[in-house]
Amino acid sequence: MDERLPAREVQDTRRPAYGAGRLLVVLFAGLGLVILLPAVVALVRAPHTAPVVEAFNILGGLLYLLLAVCVAHNGRRMRNIGWMSLAALATMAVLIGALSLSSPVPYLEGSAWAHGGARLAYLPLIAPVVAAVWMWMSDPRRIVVNAERITELSDSLSERARAARSAEPRDQDGQDGAAGGAQPDTEQ
Repeated sequence: MDERLPAREVQDTRRPAYGAGRLLVVLFAGLGLVILLPAVVALVRAPHTAPVVEAFNILGGLLYLLLAVCVAHNGRRMRNIGWMSLAALATMAVLIGALSLSSPVPYLEGSAWAHGGARLAYLPLIAPVVAAVWMWMSDPRRIVVNAERITELSDSLSERARAARSAEPRDQDGQDGAAGGAQPDTEQ
């Protein structure tokens, strides 16, 4: 006897991302392909030349593609995966960039991150920073918390304004004493 609860249908009511989010997805996917494809070709053609550097390039290309998927999806789990791939990309950019600038390492010049990514217009160095800013700014949890804070602030300000209005003196006609219209003439 199978007494499972019926699955409840959940509809995603979030609007699709347009504008800068899609541009970042295209940037990360394009950068991933630009790094990945030449590394795969170089590893297939000459696997003995620089396998470690090409493996790092393949890993970096795959991480950029994964980051593109994570930015496009924007779910909680995908956001966490995106942060992890972003941390790995930033680590590779800093380590390989520092190694290539400090001392000449054989075959490191073929890396996408050599000399801070100068071969690819410094995009491998800049893209993780842009991705981190974007992922932090577009985090739904942060946006909800800020919206709740704004709502609380608005409610407290409107409550203060109501309290200030109710504390103003009123005359017998129900009008404000200070802002009342024409005062009736008093007989002498």
